[in-house]
Amino acid sequence: MTAAPVEGPPLRVLLLEDVQTDAELEVRELRRAGIPVEWTRVETEAAFREALAVLDPDIVLADFSLPGWNGLAALGVVRSERPDLPFIVVTGALDEETAADCIKRGADDYVLKERLSRLPHAVRTAREAWATRVARRRAEEELRLRNSALEAAADGILLTDVDGRIVWTNPAFTQITGWPLEEILGRKPDVLKSGLQRDAFYRQMWETILAGGVWRGELYNRRKDGSIYLEEMTITPVPSEEGVITHFVAIKEDLTSRRRQEDLIRSLATRDPLTGLPNQAMLREDIERAVTVSGASGTLVMLDLDRFALLNDALGHPAGDRLLIEVAERLSLDLPRGGMLYRFGGDEFVILLPESSLEEAGQVAERLRRTVDGIRFAADGVVFDVSASLGLAPVEAARSPSATLSLADAALRMAKEAGRNRWVACGDDTAGRRAIDDLGRWAAQVKDAIREGRFRLFAQGIVSLETGESHHEEVLLRMIDAEGGVVAPGAFLPAAERFGLMPALDRWVVSKAIELLRSRPERRLFVNLSGTSLGDQALLTEVEALVGASGLPGGALTIEITETAAIADIAGLQRWARRLKEAGCGFALDDFGTGFSSFAYLQSLPVDLVKIDGSFVRDLDTNATNRALAGAMVTVAHALGKTVVAEMVERAPVAAILKELGAEYGQGWYWGKPEPAEAA
Repeated sequence: MTAAPVEGPPLRVLLLEDVQTDAELEVRELRRAGIPVEWTRVETEAAFREALAVLDPDIVLADFSLPGWNGLAALGVVRSERPDLPFIVVTGALDEETAADCIKRGADDYVLKERLSRLPHAVRTAREAWATRVARRRAEEELRLRNSALEAAADGILLTDVDGRIVWTNPAFTQITGWPLEEILGRKPDVLKSGLQRDAFYRQMWETILAGGVWRGELYNRRKDGSIYLEEMTITPVPSEEGVITHFVAIKEDLTSRRRQEDLIRSLATRDPLTGLPNQAMLREDIERAVTVSGASGTLVMLDLDRFALLNDALGHPAGDRLLIEVAERLSLDLPRGGMLYRFGGDEFVILLPESSLEEAGQVAERLRRTVDGIRFAADGVVFDVSASLGLAPVEAARSPSATLSLADAALRMAKEAGRNRWVACGDDTAGRRAIDDLGRWAAQVKDAIREGRFRLFAQGIVSLETGESHHEEVLLRMIDAEGGVVAPGAFLPAAERFGLMPALDRWVVSKAIELLRSRPERRLFVNLSGTSLGDQALLTEVEALVGASGLPGGALTIEITETAAIADIAGLQRWARRLKEAGCGFALDDFGTGFSSFAYLQSLPVDLVKIDGSFVRDLDTNATNRALAGAMVTVAHALGKTVVAEMVERAPVAAILKELGAEYGQGWYWGKPEPAEAA
């Protein structure tokens, strides 16, 4: 090979020429014409193939006749390996038939050596032709990719002419509408009309796009099979080079599935999944709306099924679920005009009567009581008589939703204490006020204890049933009264829950638990979170910040939430779990088995552990029903990847049965009573 580099942006020329002087003459002619050249001369097939691969030439100038090879063979190599590379035959003599054969096989031109003055023009023409070929190939590839993208797009695409006649659709359009291209070609999109939009809707659409604007909106259309679907559509005019609209492109997204999912998410946040009734969160909003928006007063009725836990224990939760569904259906049918029914949680229902006086609501309550009393619930060949107790409280602008619910709950408790299967109204009467006053006094004590630092954490070990070692501890809240006595949570927590004090207590418990973990990093603590705190965004942000700043290892802190609270606010639990799990916290479902739909809900709850409620555990060695239920809970929890902790283990036989059933951990007095957390 002989190379002669030149300055400037050179044209890389590969010369297939066995005569050095002929090659130099060709290069000189190109340079004389102002074409900078960087050239390489080769004589053999092997050298030509190597140079073609290594040098990446811009053009090939090839002699036709070479010793042992020829330019026509070189042309075949180029067209095989570099189809677009310009190729010019430069030879001393070439008959017309051979020249035509060269052009036919893909040569860009041929130049006789005796007329080298034509070479620069031939080179420029060949390079221009090359540029055109490359541009066309790129355009074709881009068009192919665009067509492939349109064909593969998940959204339906529809192309019409200016009169609205369909000229093309993609496969997604067929998938959405059921109309194949061959059947809808030439027709107008009004074949999809559902009849649910008014003519004015379509007039506004056409006015927009005929004026050159882009129209976007949602509309209901009809598939080929007649079914209605919701879609989001964007229509864009396509103008010619002169700016005249020639076509319209419509892009369609089927919103049916997405809207169904959105509705489901909204439903989970505001409705009880078992009965389909509005839940506690929606109830509180409706109470606020009843007194602040409309200014109306009314009555709240809280209804609780009598001895429901006994039925649940005897027949199991599936039977309990069926009863709850039946009660919800019966109550819904017997509501007065304007009345609204909610599932408050567990076996409690609430009826909001926005414009009923306490006296009028009493008549409704009696009718609802009789409705429930008339239910004869049969399961496994056994018939149960069902009854309910009801508490009534007035809804007034001066009273918060929480206070109204507290008043209704106090009335309900009085109905229970009076013998059940009755209703009690709690307005301004002495008994009702006394119950509320009791709650108020406890709430005041809780506030004082928070302010004066009279809360303490106790801890109880959570023991491995396999090794007998305590791997975790649950921290339990206790209040110290003014005389220094220890107050159990059952005395003050109802008031704290009714008067909105639980977020403050939960904040204190989490911060103190983190302090304990910082002082003894080897500990693993479980802390209880109240159901009312699930909806407190500010508390979630604060707890998230506390955990993030603590530097604790992952798994050091586990948040417990009761099953009833979790079911009442699934969306809230999911929000807490998503954010705190990222910070390294675990989540446990407390009192598992008391939520009346445990198995159905467990798969949707973002928890790592389940704690079987002690009511199923305490008498496992003597109660075959509870043993079977506990075994089923363990099996289902394990099937869903959850670890199992059993509560209220008080005797060795119970611990042995739990180990046999497959539970991993136990907790209870069998291993020790709760002790002050600092000393545990």
